[in-house]
Amino acid sequence: MVLLVVLSVHAGFEQRLKEMMLGFSPHLTVSSAYQGEAISRWEEMEKSLKEFPEVEGASALVEGFVLLDVRGWNSPVQFRGINTASDSQVEALAQMLQEGAVELDPQAESLNEIEEKGTADTAQGEGGAVISQLLANRLGLSVGDVVSLFHTSNLDQVMKAYRSQDKGRAYDEYPERFQPFEKLIGSMFTRQGDQEIAPTEKVTEAYRLIQDFVIDNGEDTLGIREVEFGLLEELLEMLGEPEGQEAGNDIYASGTQEMISAKLTELRELDLEKADLEGMKKMKDFVLPKELKVTGIYQDAQRARGPDVFVSLGIGQELRGLDDALVESIGIITSEPNSADLTEISLQKKLGDEWQVTSWMRRHSHQFQLVKTEKIMMSFSLSFITLLSAFSIMAVMYTMTVQKRQEIGVMKALGASPWQIVKVFLYQGLIVGIGGALLGVGLGRLVIHFRQNIVELIRLFGVDPFPADFHGITELPARIIPGYFVIVAVVAVILCLLAALVPALMAAFRDPAKSLRNL
Repeated sequence: MVLLVVLSVHAGFEQRLKEMMLGFSPHLTVSSAYQGEAISRWEEMEKSLKEFPEVEGASALVEGFVLLDVRGWNSPVQFRGINTASDSQVEALAQMLQEGAVELDPQAESLNEIEEKGTADTAQGEGGAVISQLLANRLGLSVGDVVSLFHTSNLDQVMKAYRSQDKGRAYDEYPERFQPFEKLIGSMFTRQGDQEIAPTEKVTEAYRLIQDFVIDNGEDTLGIREVEFGLLEELLEMLGEPEGQEAGNDIYASGTQEMISAKLTELRELDLEKADLEGMKKMKDFVLPKELKVTGIYQDAQRARGPDVFVSLGIGQELRGLDDALVESIGIITSEPNSADLTEISLQKKLGDEWQVTSWMRRHSHQFQLVKTEKIMMSFSLSFITLLSAFSIMAVMYTMTVQKRQEIGVMKALGASPWQIVKVFLYQGLIVGIGGALLGVGLGRLVIHFRQNIVELIRLFGVDPFPADFHGITELPARIIPGYFVIVAVVAVILCLLAALVPALMAAFRDPAKSLRNL
């Protein structure tokens, strides 16, 4: 009974966990096989994925971490931008809502229909956001509140801008790069009619001097100003786009050398105060957050955590610093979510190695592995109850053989075979096993049926065995799996037979003369 109740409740928890995850997660995600590479022309990708027979819906996704600010409270949160034009993911999220509505599109008229709270914090904001129940509880948020989000990469940009102000001109800070470059530019060009030519070998050498510099600054190892970075990119563009090549020389338009020298002069005579001011102006664009109104709160839990904030795809792209034509992945809704692992293999073969397909099972594998481990450990521990019962039955049967030794001696004296003696005790063990199994199954079903009443009774004593904040449920779930009941009942009967077998063998091979004398 105990084992069946625990297995059924655990199966209910597992089913509820899957339902919650499928509510806020796509069944499959398709992303580029090259890490960090965004997907371009994602609208076409969505349409092509919908043509697969196992796919019911596909929508673009953008994910990342942002800093959330509300009433002076700051918290790092995970966000997910979804394509509101695709109904599949929006409908799945809508089924998880505790209150409010999935209104993420900043252009949606319904955004203005949310009831005003009459405070300054309930201004309309720039769009809508659906937040998780955990985040709402942690920060005391409700539908209608306004939150501010800005991406953590902004902090990198701010620090980069501040670090660059502590340095002088890049031309003066790194003479080992600019002086050889300027020397090459002054000597490698020769005029030929209305064109200028330069040896390809020297052009490559000059290009690499600046290219390495730009790459290092992109990795934030040099910390030069944005204005200087832009001038260096212009230099690379001039050198890297000759009009043609001939006999080991690169051919450029007339005046190329003069334009490159002019850019070098700008670098050498850069107005640092003006450059820093321009950098600060750009920094304001980076730092300004997105103000969003909370339009809905969806249910999640510590055991099944989803994204803290859902936003529209456009806002998600802004937070990630992506162009409108770029997304990070495509979320897919399938007709059979429980077979998503098989669909993953099939879809991966069709799309090829350029794409990476990930099922929701693999994406949340650590959570399901935790549930599976808990289930195995709990079943293993509770199985000792059944073993203990079997030993108890064995002790009872052994006591009975001691008490009935005279009767056993009479039966053997009258010609009963050892096997006939064994069968008597096996039948008794079988009756106990079958009766106990049926009683355990019946009581187990009864406890499962009244499980919530039992939980409420326990809560009257001030103990909450299943806190809603942790599990994300208000009622204790249970899922009756007939296979579990059959296996547990059969194993119980077999253990009872084995428990009766040892005393039966001892009684069957006892000396009848000693048994008759009750020795």
